[in-house]
Amino acid sequence: MLAIGSDRMMQAVGAARHGMLAPFLKPGHTAVGSINSPMQCMMKEVCAQCLQPQVDPVSGERSVVFSCFNQDQALDRVDFPALRERLMQNGVQEKLTAQWIDRALRRLSVRGVLAAE
Repeated sequence: MLAIGSDRMMQAVGAARHGMLAPFLKPGHTAVGSINSPMQCMMKEVCAQCLQPQVDPVSGERSVVFSCFNQDQALDRVDFPALRERLMQNGVQEKLTAQWIDRALRRLSVRGVLAAE
């Protein structure tokens, strides 16, 4: 099973696999989520902004992986609360960027640049 979406959606899919979806799924199936954690360098294991904690579902042992290097991770190992915290850190930056883009597009529209297209 491959889950791609928001962190909360993937967390819900991960939980449903062991709950309400369990009767419909083959025992021992594999579930993977595409973890889009914050990344800065995009250079594979350089800046450490993408570090993602994982928890072994059997032993409870914690480890850390570079999610830029491996975005597809086993759903049962992802520490979703930690991922949520990391994603929330970008909230202000994302809002500011959206405002700058909106401003730039409005200025282009006023100048007639966008109307000509």
